Amino acid sequence: MTTFVSLQMISIGSLLVFNAFISTSANGNSSHNCLSAADVKKKGERFEKKFAEELIFTKILRTATRNCSEAAAEMREALHQRSLSPWMYIEDRDDDRFPHVISFAKCLCEGCIINKQENFSYNSVLVYAQLPVMEKTKCDGYSDRYKVKQGFINVPVACTCVVPNYTK
Repeated sequence: MTTFVSLQMISIGSLLVFNAFISTSANGNSSHNCLSAADVKKKGERFEKKFAEELIFTKILRTATRNCSEAAAEMREALHQRSLSPWMYIEDRDDDRFPHVISFAKCLCEGCIINKQENFSYNSVLVYAQLPVMEKTKCDGYSDRYKVKQGFINVPVACTCVVPNYTK
């Protein structure tokens, strides 16, 4: 498990500095920019292969549903389970996006775990990273043709403990 966490952290780090990404889609909706479902699938597979390292954390298995008090009592092994701001992963599925399934982090606590108890003097907040994705949309006037567009989405990848944002 330690190796997996290390790879996950490396991937998160590479996502934060990832910037060599160029959109290859056109803005128009002309038929020559439209692809068949089979061509979209091939393009999606190439996309996932090209960005395999950046997409590694999308394949994290869903963790057992837990709550903050269980996390505070257990505090074991995996980074997301022993953090002061523990989180779980939930599956986000979109069949019009490559990758189709992405693991999203969800904070288990509103406060942070201090001395094995939730302390509301601090806040648990999501940490986001940009993930390269490819999205397909139907072409106007075609029921079986699609346009593809590459871009980024913000994905919650972890939670961290912060001092609350006080207003004056």
